[in-house]
Amino acid sequence: MDNVAALLLTAGASRRMGTPKALLPWGHSTVVQHLLNIIRQAGLTQTLLLTGAHHNEIQEVLKVGGTEICFHPEWDLGMGSTISKGVQEVEQRFSGIDAVLILLVDQPLITRSYLRQVLNAHQKQPEVIIASDYGAFAGVPALFPRNFWEALKDIPPAQGGRKIIASYRDKCKVLDPADTVADIDTPEAYKKALSIYLSKQTKHLKE
Repeated sequence: MDNVAALLLTAGASRRMGTPKALLPWGHSTVVQHLLNIIRQAGLTQTLLLTGAHHNEIQEVLKVGGTEICFHPEWDLGMGSTISKGVQEVEQRFSGIDAVLILLVDQPLITRSYLRQVLNAHQKQPEVIIASDYGAFAGVPALFPRNFWEALKDIPPAQGGRKIIASYRDKCKVLDPADTVADIDTPEAYKKALSIYLSKQTKHLKE
């Protein structure tokens, strides 16, 4: 989909993990490389990777491959600051874009199938936000049409996209992501998510 850009956020310090989450092993690559592949496989041709605390390490890993990378110097101000910077950069770097799909590097269980569901929902309802159901709230991955970009750019630094989605709930379609939005914030969560991924890969190979 040439009119939708993906914005993959990987600016945080990964303090609870103790090492950059983006560079953790995942299958035959790293978490960030895996997610970039999933994004491409879903049909998105324009992706911006927004970095912060671990910019140099991530840039070194991705120096080959043509991925657009942007360093956010004020990454430590909070998620709102990161989202705002990312949307501004998408707007400046990519022409002909009508919507931005925001993803987190914390969620490597996201599948190309789910991202295609999000994109298909956008094609049917191009004027609404397409968000992921977390039960008590809706969050990312979330696709925002251009008419919501100003709100994203004005998010307070310490606030996330969740409140933007909540404030426009009447203009939002929420999809069920199943178990694909599990975060890998801690070593234990990473091991569990990787185990789930490898188990699914093994099952797929056997079928």
